[in-house]
Amino acid sequence: MSHKHFSLFSLAYIAFSLISILVSILLTPPGQVVDEMPHFARAAFLAEGKVVGRRLSPVASGGLLPCNFNLVYLDFERPPSKRIEPGKPNTFTDRPWNEELCFVGFPNTVIYAPFTYIPAALTIWGARHTHMTIIQTGYAVRIMNGFISVLLCAAGIVLARRGVLFLAAIASMPMTITLAGSCSQDGILIGLTVLAAGILTRFNRFTEINLRNWIFLSILFALLAVSKPPLLMCSMIPVAFMFRKHKFLAPLPVILSVISVGFWSKIAIKPVKIQFLPDAGVSDGEQVHWVMTHLLSVPDLLAHTIKNNIFTYLTEWIGVLGWLDAPLPHLFYYFTSVFVFCTLILSACPFQKGKVVAQERGVTITTLFCTLAASAAVFLALYIIWTKVGDPIVNGVQGRYFLPIAPFLALVFPQLKQGEPIASSPVVNQTVIIAFCAYWIVDAVTIMNVLFVRYW
Repeated sequence: MSHKHFSLFSLAYIAFSLISILVSILLTPPGQVVDEMPHFARAAFLAEGKVVGRRLSPVASGGLLPCNFNLVYLDFERPPSKRIEPGKPNTFTDRPWNEELCFVGFPNTVIYAPFTYIPAALTIWGARHTHMTIIQTGYAVRIMNGFISVLLCAAGIVLARRGVLFLAAIASMPMTITLAGSCSQDGILIGLTVLAAGILTRFNRFTEINLRNWIFLSILFALLAVSKPPLLMCSMIPVAFMFRKHKFLAPLPVILSVISVGFWSKIAIKPVKIQFLPDAGVSDGEQVHWVMTHLLSVPDLLAHTIKNNIFTYLTEWIGVLGWLDAPLPHLFYYFTSVFVFCTLILSACPFQKGKVVAQERGVTITTLFCTLAASAAVFLALYIIWTKVGDPIVNGVQGRYFLPIAPFLALVFPQLKQGEPIASSPVVNQTVIIAFCAYWIVDAVTIMNVLFVRYW
């Protein structure tokens, strides 16, 4: 795209995202995005000035929060079985923040690192000082998270020189939009991976990377890894760009990521984590032992799981709203799949012979290996903490878990020079913009319709 067209494209994405996120925020009742309330509790705990949680018993971990929060929390975390009747504002209990503290359990998020919760925690701190209620605070957190997520995704798209359309497609998925407009950390995490991928797409074999930028990138990948440990595998991707130039500095992203994950695990995961689903036969220790003694069975286990759930993962990657109980129309899933496929084709074949820089084979192989390894790590983690010992299939895996991994695939595409259009023909460039705008309109209308029908 020309500079003019690209600026228009970026502004159109920002406008679409902000409108779609606002629609999602307004139409989704409090706490009704999947796992939203445990994330809200984690952010509120940080707003109390605490970082490391507490294991109260073998079946309860969390932290001390205002007692009123617990009352609202218990009401929030129940997905409504019926639609909400207009004119009934008391469908959910609302209370002010109080000073008395009580223990609140949020075991699945208390072990998460704090960095991607900082915007939410600051918003909660400000909301409490302006005497907002707990529900009002939740909406304020949604707005802040949505705004930050859009800024991060937009920055990654603007900076990108490879796979720009693919990155824009990921940032436009209904699942990305609804996660961004929630109290979850996931929207910001996806935004950070789009930003990291966008930065890396600017590098090629001719690029000189100065020490300051390399340290920044290393810290960014360490932040990603500690926030979502499977992304530790992706910290090896930037090494491929630096290895020939500075062999001693090249491993810095991996080293910082390993140190960060190890340190956080020691101080905040091992002392706090509880055993999930023990009554269902789940045991972390026994499952690790089973995996280590059946290593040759692991590939078949993964293949069997993927074969049985591939279409579920794909639909959840595109978007299943609410508590994963508000699917989009079937036609929309086909439409979006074709749309994403077209962005892959256009990114791989930019129709600018002689004006693009092909990716190095070593970088391409490293990127594909790392994204596959990160995806495998998702399955392995869920097999250990969420699946009955020795089960032939991995339980608990959701398609949305792969959204933060996908942006790095943009690195395998050819690199466009700054300001160069995708095609020599202005008609093709304009067609691409029109196609994206059409998709964004359909996307926003679909999100609005599905949420309205589900909840109202």
